[in-house]
Amino acid sequence: MKELCRALGERRGRPIVLRPFPLEKPGPSGLWVDMPQMDVVLYQQETTPLHQDHIILHEAFHIIVAEDEPVEEGQEAPDDFVEGWATMIPVLDPALIRRVARRCSYDDGEECAVELAATIILEWSSVLDHVTPLSEDPSVRRVQAALGDRRGWL
Repeated sequence: MKELCRALGERRGRPIVLRPFPLEKPGPSGLWVDMPQMDVVLYQQETTPLHQDHIILHEAFHIIVAEDEPVEEGQEAPDDFVEGWATMIPVLDPALIRRVARRCSYDDGEECAVELAATIILEWSSVLDHVTPLSEDPSVRRVQAALGDRRGWL
């Protein structure tokens, strides 16, 4: 996960800082803060490492999606949203929370899309982590392909 975020940060020309944080439960599991000099991803520290990876992937996909999205002026976050985040993370300026919240649009399908992308990538990575390397011997490779080569499908 760190390597993926490092590469994405390099592509964007600024680092992506990953920070575990004791986010309130129930509530959001993660937050991406788009700052001028860096991107900060806060993720729930009180969960499993696998869930943390999923949260980080989810926020990374928000970063990727936002690269191609124009910022719509006049799109404001509701006051209760801003107050909720300001209560959970008092070090965040309410103006910054409003800017972050402009990206939080659940009615356009973005949230479902980034959630699905994070789930698929995490599933594929877990499958590929457990795939036996193919043998150099062609006859053994045929047996591997017939009985257990899962490269290319789940």
